[in-house]
Amino acid sequence: MIQVLYLIEHLRQGGSERYVSELARFSPKMGVVPHVGVFSAGGIFYDEVREAGIPLVHFPLKSLYHPSTVSVLSSLRSYLRSRRIRIVHGFQPNANILGTLAGRLSGARVVISRRSLGDYGSLGSPRLALFQRRITNPLAHRVLANSRAVREAALRMEGFPEEKVALIYNGLDAGRFAPVADSRPHRAALGLPEGAFVAGIASGFRPVKGVDVAIRGFARLVVEVPDSVLLIAGDGPERGRLEALVQGLGIAPAVRFLGVRSDMEAILPALDVFVLTSHSEGFSNAILEAMGMGLPVVASRVGGNIEMVEEGVSGFLVAPGDFEGLGRRLLELARDPERRVAIGAAGRRWVERTNSREVVFAAFRDLYQGVLDG
Repeated sequence: MIQVLYLIEHLRQGGSERYVSELARFSPKMGVVPHVGVFSAGGIFYDEVREAGIPLVHFPLKSLYHPSTVSVLSSLRSYLRSRRIRIVHGFQPNANILGTLAGRLSGARVVISRRSLGDYGSLGSPRLALFQRRITNPLAHRVLANSRAVREAALRMEGFPEEKVALIYNGLDAGRFAPVADSRPHRAALGLPEGAFVAGIASGFRPVKGVDVAIRGFARLVVEVPDSVLLIAGDGPERGRLEALVQGLGIAPAVRFLGVRSDMEAILPALDVFVLTSHSEGFSNAILEAMGMGLPVVASRVGGNIEMVEEGVSGFLVAPGDFEGLGRRLLELARDPERRVAIGAAGRRWVERTNSREVVFAAFRDLYQGVLDG
């Protein structure tokens, strides 16, 4: 068994945060003894990891530019040595940088992650991006991308050698996220009308996520299908603006903000279609979960979405920001229940073929062993 420290900035809402929680909880199946380190404590996935009994360490970090960074780096190095950690696997800019430096100082091998297209500040500030490219990227032993689009962006924008950048798609618990025979109990639990057409989105409320596009597209649908409902799971700094948009469009009775949910397997069965309208996306866990549930997906034509959603087969792709095109696709699906079922079934088959836990576990075993052998 390989001792691995998963290092991330926090374990609150987010796709990477959920992913780290799942990696840690399922690590024994990958031949890994997991440890998790965070720079900020608290959050729904923080609680998941702690309740699973996995070693969870808080390294308080105010900012990379604060003097406390030196003590955080020292604490990380000490932890790696005392626990005999063999691999540090970092997620997000601060964790990638400090994980790389601490790993090298302690003699551990280093894996850093790329889970976005490198735009919209996903590598941090320009100064931070430059520091990674010149200093820490060359020190990492391997870079892990979660889609072909992300891998290509890392090669093109950061100049990594091809052999250094591995690709492993996100995995899915296909038993937890599986089609249900009867959606009525799930709709009843949410107080939804049994016969309504229900669309849903799960996302952080940040500009890059384009939740406003989903709301505007849904507003077009309601004109034609008045009994439609939009469920929005998530939260973030844009919540006030999004709530104001819903009010301004006059669709407040048809839109429900659910807040952050860690039980999407209880929400997704209530939907007829899943929507994701990000302006940039590496590889979406939210889309993956929806497809696992057998839902048709309408998503923006960006990044890893193009690899996940086959046009007209497992869903539809619209141009980023195109709320009118989104509204048209939603209307098509609202009017054709049989097509919704066929598209959802195709998505489920793709998940089983590409993203099963067994496939992903084997890939991680090979990755970590290759890092140690390299």
